[in-house]
Amino acid sequence: MSLSDAAARGAGVTLATQAVRIALQFGSMVVLARLLSPEDFGLIAMVTAVIGIADLIRDFGLSSAAIQAKTLTVPERDNLFWLNSGLGLVCGLIAVAASPLIVGLYGEPRLAAIVPALATVFFVSGLNTQYRAGLSRELRFGALAGADIVSQLIGIAVAVGLAVDGWDYWAIVAQQVVVAVIALIANSYNCRWLPGAPNRKVSVRRFMRFGGGLLGTQVISYATKNIDNVLLGAVWGAGALGLYSRAYQLLMMPLNQINAPMTRVALPVLSRIQDDGEQYSRYLQRAQLVACYVTATVFAVACVLAEPLTLVLFGEQWLGLAPIFAVLALGGVFRALVQIAYWIYLSKGRTGAQLRLELWVRPLMIGVIAAGLPWGAVGIAAGHSVAYFGYWAASFWAVGRDTGVRTSPLVRKTVSSLLLVSLPAAAGAYLITLLDVAPLAVLVLGSVTGLTMVGLIALVVPAVREDFKLLYRFARRAAGGWRRRA
Repeated sequence: MSLSDAAARGAGVTLATQAVRIALQFGSMVVLARLLSPEDFGLIAMVTAVIGIADLIRDFGLSSAAIQAKTLTVPERDNLFWLNSGLGLVCGLIAVAASPLIVGLYGEPRLAAIVPALATVFFVSGLNTQYRAGLSRELRFGALAGADIVSQLIGIAVAVGLAVDGWDYWAIVAQQVVVAVIALIANSYNCRWLPGAPNRKVSVRRFMRFGGGLLGTQVISYATKNIDNVLLGAVWGAGALGLYSRAYQLLMMPLNQINAPMTRVALPVLSRIQDDGEQYSRYLQRAQLVACYVTATVFAVACVLAEPLTLVLFGEQWLGLAPIFAVLALGGVFRALVQIAYWIYLSKGRTGAQLRLELWVRPLMIGVIAAGLPWGAVGIAAGHSVAYFGYWAASFWAVGRDTGVRTSPLVRKTVSSLLLVSLPAAAGAYLITLLDVAPLAVLVLGSVTGLTMVGLIALVVPAVREDFKLLYRFARRAAGGWRRRA
């Protein structure tokens, strides 16, 4: 099988699985939102916003380092396993020790029991790190996909059952623990690999160097992504944070379900062809079409349909979520597009250069986000969207300078796709919101109108039509790979 066929098959398996995961997560979000209160979700968001950074330290960038490496011996893999496991244990213990500080930060005594329960996830995930990395390195995307679906399905079932039984926020805690445990069991079974004892004679310094640069980038990125939750929780309380966290999850659910699996496919493929400039650029341009024409357009349409979407999914008690999500969706467009720069840095092994970018751009983003705090959740959301637009522009400028990859064609394609496709689709959907009909009808008709606008533009504009033909050919190859895998 050629590398392009492997990439198409991997994308097909991964994206088909992600469609299932999105359906599961949307379903669980709707059900749990009707069983639990915004305050319940806000309590969990308070904890994860602070201790979630330990999950990055637990990984230490070593999963990406193992995937990106041109060679990986068995003793090196064994040592990486024990290193990640030890980091997971230490991170869990530190989180438990920090419980009084977290309680004091928010003034919320219920967090004292929640933190230790969620800290167990770090150790379990540490054990799972190199199993996931090994499956990705071997391009076994079907095995990864199956583990993800099974773990999510069982976790959702447990959470809904506990919520119905009146366990409140503990239902969400249990869901996270169960997902981590089931994923570890499934991935270790699929790998059929038991790590040997640590070997002090085998060095993993090259992985640590790569991972250290990536970790620094991820820590700074984490601060940017979670400063909004910390500020809202400390100043406005669990109720406001609960609304914001649900809006943020509604934004990140499709984004994570597309970006994360696409990264698992793109990183090993791009790493293998990093020295072939022409083929490398061609893969980048094709990968960006998904973000330009699919993800960005979905967010643009969702922005104008935020109110009917909220009413249909969550009910009137969550109506305050709608303006927050609408503003966040604008930034989501650029969060989808900036992923390409991230792939370039990782596949080229330039995590140090990426860290230097993050060191100056991320503090500016944090300042912009924090500036919206006086206006509550909507103000924070506005700062978030402005910050990510700036981050997209800075990242494409910096990655071109640092790696020598020509990014100007990628930027031009981004601008043209937004102007020619995403904005007209959103405008068509907005017209439907002016009708005096039920929220469900607005949501359905608005989505159909947006899709129709995309189809009409593809028929009228030759450049867009050619891009869609390319996407269609790639989708056919991906679907063929999925059917053969199934």
